[in-house]
Amino acid sequence: MVRSLSRDRSGMSNLAAFAVLILAIALILGVYYVYLVPQAAPEPLRAQERDSVTVEYVGTFENSELVFDTSVITVAQDNASYPKAFSFGWRDRWQPLQFAVGDGSMIRGFDQGVRGLAVGESRTLVVPYADGYGAADPSKISTRRLLESVPVRLTMNATHFLATYRTSAVSGINVTDPVWGWTAVVSVAGSIVTVMNSPVPDQAIRPYNLWDATVVSIDDSANGGVGEILVQHRLDPTMIDRIGGKVDGQDFFLSDVDLIEGSYTLDFNRQVAGRSLLFQVTLKTLLRP
Repeated sequence: MVRSLSRDRSGMSNLAAFAVLILAIALILGVYYVYLVPQAAPEPLRAQERDSVTVEYVGTFENSELVFDTSVITVAQDNASYPKAFSFGWRDRWQPLQFAVGDGSMIRGFDQGVRGLAVGESRTLVVPYADGYGAADPSKISTRRLLESVPVRLTMNATHFLATYRTSAVSGINVTDPVWGWTAVVSVAGSIVTVMNSPVPDQAIRPYNLWDATVVSIDDSANGGVGEILVQHRLDPTMIDRIGGKVDGQDFFLSDVDLIEGSYTLDFNRQVAGRSLLFQVTLKTLLRP
């Protein structure tokens, strides 16, 4: 009986040791998985309808990659790395753009493009004009010759003269043409005002005060007595989208220069109209209502 009891105690001891071993292994594995094995991060919030978000962005034209708008001041200041389009404007404050997703304040392509972004994530948006600022109006696009014909004599009424030259029509006065910059002489006969443009051959001029051009020739008797001034524009494709101005209260920009066809195009639409746009966007904050 003594020997039997001794054997039973030995078996119980072995069982206890085994249990301790299992417990130790479980503790070690628990520590390993809890503290050493990386845990999957919880899924972040992603922008969706009605969320209030702020984003940093850089907007460029797809065909020229010129910056037309940005929220980032370092991009605005850097014209070497981020050349600017004509319509780019400096402002007093540079800060992330804030809006509520789906509230209608943003163009459709931008609003749709930020959806699904988590804070800190970036994305490139390609926005066709239908989801951007709409189509351009063809009637506001004017294609002209690089060797352009300009009348020597212009006739108009007093109202048109005043709107064009910003002064009343008086015979014998000299005025400056608002487009070409050359001198013109005025004569008035009843309700008809005649303006005689008076450049000289080889004169250097700056149309719209934006680019260089040269008066090639002047023929006072051409075109049935209206006369013809030939002007050679010094334009090249590197100027496309970069220069523009205002005439008769309307903004315009240089939208094309075709050296083979010998033409240039002025566009009086908004520069973003009818264009495919690129936006580099980064979601900075997201607040869910």
